[in-house]
Amino acid sequence: MNSRHGKSRRLALGVVIAVAAIVLIAAALVFFTRLERRNDPEPTNAGQAPSRQTPEPQGGGDEPEVPVIYYDGNPYVYNDRLSTLLLLGIDDPELEESSMTRSQSQADFLMLAVFDPDAETCTLLQLDRDTMCEVPVLDFFGKQVYTTYEQLALAHTYGNRMEQSCENTVTAVSDLLYGVVIHNYFALTMDAIPVLNDLVGGVTVTIEDDFTGIDDSLIKGETITLTAENVEHFVRSRMKMKDDDTNRARLRRQRTYMTGLFAALSEAVKKDASFVLDAYGAVSGSLVTDCSVDALNEYSRRFSDYALSGIVTPPGEAKLGERYMEFYVDEAALQALVIQTFYRPAD
Repeated sequence: MNSRHGKSRRLALGVVIAVAAIVLIAAALVFFTRLERRNDPEPTNAGQAPSRQTPEPQGGGDEPEVPVIYYDGNPYVYNDRLSTLLLLGIDDPELEESSMTRSQSQADFLMLAVFDPDAETCTLLQLDRDTMCEVPVLDFFGKQVYTTYEQLALAHTYGNRMEQSCENTVTAVSDLLYGVVIHNYFALTMDAIPVLNDLVGGVTVTIEDDFTGIDDSLIKGETITLTAENVEHFVRSRMKMKDDDTNRARLRRQRTYMTGLFAALSEAVKKDASFVLDAYGAVSGSLVTDCSVDALNEYSRRFSDYALSGIVTPPGEAKLGERYMEFYVDEAALQALVIQTFYRPAD
């Protein structure tokens, strides 16, 4: 099935970039108190990567034996102390539930936050929205009926544009990453970008791309503090860029913005204990999440000192498909990344 990118020329890729750091600082307590989907991956044969099947939930009773997988001849077990949050930027001007089984509401920004309580770090896994993968197709009742091979962003087009669509995207991302556990999701629409940028007084970045004809305030080579007027251009622009109109260039800008925003939000939380709830309230009308609001303030107290260990984007090749851009991830590199991020050597 070909992708339908009718609205992708006004991508909302930067929506969750702005809220992501708030969530990184504010929402992980949910993972430790409401691990709604925590489970273990299925074991695989020696020399294989983790299975792409989403793991089944554990049942009650005695503690099960930890399954072992083999990668490159070495045994590994899933690090079940990790907590994960999928951050989504939705290409929709507003939230509105749909009774249809298919819409044009795409997840144009996808970033998986991985929290390690032992190292007290957070790793951000940034996924290209054009990544070709198996996407679940839902029926009228929100049940998966089959999968189709298309862009990852289109997983959100199946379902009710709200919880069903977010859960379907969670499934697609988990399957892409060989069945890693995703505990929660946090999705925002495009109108939250300038609001969140202003909450931290703007984010300072160095302009590396040519925005001529798009925004004259973004001058290549200059270091500026982004405002509500130009932040969307910085994090979302793609099609009319002079130097590089690919999604890979835009992903680079988003990593730059995220790094600066993470630092700014960390300082804001340390200075004002109520900042998290204020920020949440400012964008509450633009979000869909299964995170507990009551847990946000407590999380900011417990985990505001976590260090950002890095922002990682799986390598691969972008090419023009029949009509639209398609990104083919390097499977070997992705397997290594999953092992490094989500597994630990077996004892």
